[in-house]
Amino acid sequence: MAITRRSSAQISAVAHGGTTATTTTTGSTGSTTAEAVVTVPLKPGNNKNNNDGYTPQQVAHHDTPDDTWVSIDGRVYDLTRWIPKHPGGSIPLRQCAGRDMTDAFRAYHGPGGRAARTLRAFYVGELRDDGGKDEDCEEEGEEDLAETESESTASDASATRSSGLLPTTTTTSSSSSTPAYVSEFRDLVNSLEDEFTTDYMYYGRLFACISVLFAAAIYCVVGQGHSDNIYIHMLGAVLLGFFWQQTMFIGHDAGHGSITHSHHKDFYIGLLVGNLCNGVGITWWTTTHNVHHCACNSVECDPDIQHMPVLAVTPKYFASPYSSYHGRDMVFDAAAKMLVSIQHYSFYPIMAVARFNLYFQGLYLLATSKEIKPERRWIELFTMGLYFTWLGTLVSYLPTYTERVAFVLLSHAVGGLIHVQICLSHFSRDVFDGRPQSHKWVDMQLSGTMDIDCSPWMDWFHGGLQFQTEHHLVPRMPRHKLRRFREDVVKPFLKRHDLVHDQPTF
Repeated sequence: MAITRRSSAQISAVAHGGTTATTTTTGSTGSTTAEAVVTVPLKPGNNKNNNDGYTPQQVAHHDTPDDTWVSIDGRVYDLTRWIPKHPGGSIPLRQCAGRDMTDAFRAYHGPGGRAARTLRAFYVGELRDDGGKDEDCEEEGEEDLAETESESTASDASATRSSGLLPTTTTTSSSSSTPAYVSEFRDLVNSLEDEFTTDYMYYGRLFACISVLFAAAIYCVVGQGHSDNIYIHMLGAVLLGFFWQQTMFIGHDAGHGSITHSHHKDFYIGLLVGNLCNGVGITWWTTTHNVHHCACNSVECDPDIQHMPVLAVTPKYFASPYSSYHGRDMVFDAAAKMLVSIQHYSFYPIMAVARFNLYFQGLYLLATSKEIKPERRWIELFTMGLYFTWLGTLVSYLPTYTERVAFVLLSHAVGGLIHVQICLSHFSRDVFDGRPQSHKWVDMQLSGTMDIDCSPWMDWFHGGLQFQTEHHLVPRMPRHKLRRFREDVVKPFLKRHDLVHDQPTF
């Protein structure tokens, strides 16, 4: 993989240059189509600006929804007013309040894009090195910090639920205490900007294949000469299930903005393959998935491992922890105890019907979220309505009620393969308590993900999810480049720093 190296200073200059920010950007999670104009003078003029800079501990004091500061690339920003307008949802920003979120920002945004220009408007000062010490006390060791954070989460959760944030200890994020591989990883990501381009012929071939799948599924149901052949009808269900699986992979790409590398354009691709082809709302997908990436395998923060009362990926859920995403306790009651005790039997049946839950989750978010703009809400509901219309019409061609039920269940079970594939990469991995910590992006993704090592000819089946570690480290990397990215970039980087890369065979 050819790489054009750029220094952190060059990237930072592009992202943060200028003295006045007048930006046009997308609206909240509810509107990539609506625009919000922000005009805020940078220093001098903002009374929060501090020419002496702020230490990580000072930033850490601003960690509530009403007072949210973060540091990115050595600069400090007050994002309090931006949280409800953030196109990627408010939760990722709230979970990073008071922390360094350089890696999370770079995972989703380029240095010269709209997000980087918007960021300038909220600049309050430089981040200065504190020598690795807290203002009040010296930094504790990592083991003590993890233990303290876990105890704090358990004991103080009820006191902070009204704010929607989990209690955490203050962590030091000074440059002097940052591991060498963190700095090298950031330089590495900077150098990859020219690689975030898509081969549209790849998606052209993919579109042709899934079109054939869809057409064949329809023919098996409505074609002449086999109207009473249940076997051909069930073959149609299998083909439709694979069509759903493959289009969901494209929806996943679109949700990350890794197809056109424009979140605005990829939103409409997501509407097509997510809402219209799958009945799964692209806004629901991006809302949950952004949080998942930014807090991968956090017991309290990551919705992708929060499946109580039916599944528990760790005994930590037996303590009924609070979900900062769902805003409620995940209660381990008698019903949960019974369901979890049989999860080794119920897992695959649950995966077979998991799509029905996605329908509900998407519609529920559209009906209840206050962050979604009306125009986006209605266009999503309209496209999802079209999905249920064409699916219902197709099923109505089947001759008997029994065949219709069998067709729906079988197609959803085959389509449920993607749920198993997602679970493969996360459920067996380590979990952690509380919110994501500063400068822990690489550690968090390595401990919370694993690759599935398979032959290149199987890449179509896994849809890029077999490179889960690479994808989590750099989500903007196009799917068709992940295999080469793993071999040429990620593996050498991990080897240089003796970092573990788990990749069992398929």
